[in-house]
Amino acid sequence: MEIVELLRQNENKDLLRLITAGSVDDGKSTLIGRLLYEANGIYEDQLFSVRKASGRRGSTQGELDLSLVTDGLKAEREQGITIDVAYRYFSTPMRKFIIADTPGHEQYTRNMATGASTASLMIILIDARNGVLPQSKRHAFIASLLGIQHVLVAVNKMDLVGYSREVFEKIRADFENFASRLLVKDMVFIPVSALAGDNIVSHSPQMPWYEGTTLLNHLQTVHIASDRNLIDLRLPVQFVNRFDDESRGYMGTVVSGVVRPGEEILILPVGSRAIVKKVFSPDGEAGEAFASGACTITLDRQVDVSRGNLIVHPHNVPRIANNFDATLVWMS
Repeated sequence: MEIVELLRQNENKDLLRLITAGSVDDGKSTLIGRLLYEANGIYEDQLFSVRKASGRRGSTQGELDLSLVTDGLKAEREQGITIDVAYRYFSTPMRKFIIADTPGHEQYTRNMATGASTASLMIILIDARNGVLPQSKRHAFIASLLGIQHVLVAVNKMDLVGYSREVFEKIRADFENFASRLLVKDMVFIPVSALAGDNIVSHSPQMPWYEGTTLLNHLQTVHIASDRNLIDLRLPVQFVNRFDDESRGYMGTVVSGVVRPGEEILILPVGSRAIVKKVFSPDGEAGEAFASGACTITLDRQVDVSRGNLIVHPHNVPRIANNFDATLVWMS
């Protein structure tokens, strides 16, 4: 029963999707490795593999090179950079986490944008020796463009600048001056050393002047529940599943709002109306489906619905237009 209860508690934990970003060699992979290591999120065989690879690479003077936890590609380990988006999973008693470790090199910015598209929080790392670089600003702008509401600016490698408060405050002022133009509602600054573990899980005695939260504590407590729009139903139809000659299921991921059985819906752009008969989640029939959840709905009558149509509530209809202004993340 104890195992069943433990699994139930883990299933009901809140989930935070986050992404690391910044310029080349700011320490993103090391930071994630440190988080996983401190949270006991690395399996024994992974740890053994990282220890062996650390000895071969020789970049940490015999110490465990935690950046290798996420730098899984051979080319990444040889060059000491992140190329692909690496996803890692861990949990604490308070929350579950999915971390996307994304490339810092300008050449791989498109990979970073891909990883950011599903994140609720972005950690932007800044090397304390170099200050705010153009790539750090580029990643922050993409975060704002993709609607990420929470940004944690981790000023890393504080051990290499003598844990200087003046250096930290200057970087914070520079970044805040740039970030005033971004659509980010929540921004936190934390001085850290991913390599030494300062202010990652526990407060660092090297920086008694810093009285804010630690990085892990902020990740565990940041409020994300209100980020989702649960008012405006927007359900793009991605696939029509024909159960039999009489019934069809309309499948998609709810972008915003909530859909429930018994509600009247409107299909755009055709203008047909129907009543939702049943709602199915990946786990079976459900009482509702809401923002960011995949679902299948069935209707009380046969209507013309196809891939690309949009399901909304009749009293809450988006504006339909042929012309619009947009800012693009160009992938090539």
